[in-house]
Amino acid sequence: MLRAVRSFLGSRWPALGMLGAFVAGVVAVWTLVDETRVTSAALAGLLGLALVGLVVVSFIARSAEHRARSIEARLNKVESVARETSATVGAIKKAQADPSGGRLGAIIGAQRLDAAVRHDELVNSIGQLRSEVTDQLRKVNKDLAAGFREAWINSETQLSELSALANLYAIFDPQGEVPVLGGFAASPQTILRLTSLAMELPDDGLIVECGSGASTVWLSFACRRAGHGRVVALEHDERYAELTREALARHDLSSFAEVRIAPLEPFTLGEESYDWYSRKQWDDLEGIDLLFVDGPPGSVGPRSRYPAYPLLARALSEGAVVALDDIHRDAEARIGADWLNETVSGVTLRDGGKLGRTRLLTATRSAAAEES
Repeated sequence: MLRAVRSFLGSRWPALGMLGAFVAGVVAVWTLVDETRVTSAALAGLLGLALVGLVVVSFIARSAEHRARSIEARLNKVESVARETSATVGAIKKAQADPSGGRLGAIIGAQRLDAAVRHDELVNSIGQLRSEVTDQLRKVNKDLAAGFREAWINSETQLSELSALANLYAIFDPQGEVPVLGGFAASPQTILRLTSLAMELPDDGLIVECGSGASTVWLSFACRRAGHGRVVALEHDERYAELTREALARHDLSSFAEVRIAPLEPFTLGEESYDWYSRKQWDDLEGIDLLFVDGPPGSVGPRSRYPAYPLLARALSEGAVVALDDIHRDAEARIGADWLNETVSGVTLRDGGKLGRTRLLTATRSAAAEES
């Protein structure tokens, strides 16, 4: 069906597909901004993603078809040469059968020998070419399958993130601009799970963030909807801290969140030295129920987020959830593995699984730690 549609549209198909995706995106943004209809915006966004996916798949299929045609043309050329050679050999055999013999027979005999050698070489070349063509076709099929799989996975991921974002807007119904998710900010799937956890915290629930931004705003929305809880965000960059405070004030959320400017200072843990948030900005925190580690950024150091658990373990409540973001990066993946193998202040962490690029862990306190 895809080939029939592409044949009907001709070379205009990719342009029309991308134009359709662009129009769908514009409709989604216009619907969300001017009419705040999240469902319609989500449907338009899904349509745009589907069109982009179709254009990508069409491009992959067309590239594979062009490669197959090129290989077929080479085979046809080789077969044509083989037929001409075979005809020449046949003509030589016919001439050699001439009963007059003599020099002509000797010449024909030499030509026949030369043709036989050329024929053997050609047969070997054809065999080698067929082997190469078979390998290339296998590679084309493999690349095509991998391309389809990658396009499918990307499409599924985008749909999941879009669905999570639509849920966030439907649940909290923000009436103004909200900091954009994605990029360096946490993904919509992660924020949806964290806000769900935040609304289930006890009345005095405490949420601590390492790094501030869009997640601070959404978690504050969750606290306001639940009617309890508070967010404390540690931020070493004054500009980011101010932007987050402005967003909180714009949505009347300042009473549910506090952004603390915490310059980075050196800490020594074991034999390693790290730059982490100033102790005086977090040393008073107790009873942390949800710890979201999304800072400091990797530019500070390859394991800049490691100190979060060793330094704040004493303040974690029994059953507290620790969320480590960006585990698709090697450094954060190793940090999560190290935390699972450590016990700090009588607190251990259990693996709670992965959600997108975020690892969730649950804190368990020993009896001795509870008594102290």
